[in-house]
Amino acid sequence: MGARNLSKEEYAANHPAGRIGESLIFKVKDLMKKKEDLPICKEHDLMMNQLVELTSKACGCLLIVDNNFRLLGTFTDGDLRRTLKASGEGIFKLKVGEMCNRKPRTIHPDAMAVEAMQKMESPPSPVQFLPVIDDENLVSGIITLHGLVSAGL
Repeated sequence: MGARNLSKEEYAANHPAGRIGESLIFKVKDLMKKKEDLPICKEHDLMMNQLVELTSKACGCLLIVDNNFRLLGTFTDGDLRRTLKASGEGIFKLKVGEMCNRKPRTIHPDAMAVEAMQKMESPPSPVQFLPVIDDENLVSGIITLHGLVSAGL
């Protein structure tokens, strides 16, 4: 890219099938799971009622949204294990909103997929997914590490 003074977009257009070109052309919106495949719940839902949603969508998390589909937080299968260890059977009386992460890492649908990978791997600890939100904090999808790896990134 540097030797010919090409932008990332020009390089990707000239080498779309190459590994570097692929990583430069995919945007998050091209690889994310969309609304019908999202593990969605409300903050006042009981954890007991959301276990199937947590496991059935193969994302390893729940996206907690308000009535307008704005992201309020996330709850992961790791959060479930930690809360179960601390609360025991009491977890089933708790609401998802009481246990969720209110400040999850997120990404915009127009961001490059390689940026999503970098954000997932960044400190303080790696994550397996990123909620995809627009400028108004509305959920439009979820990008998973598995989805990125499957796309060749």
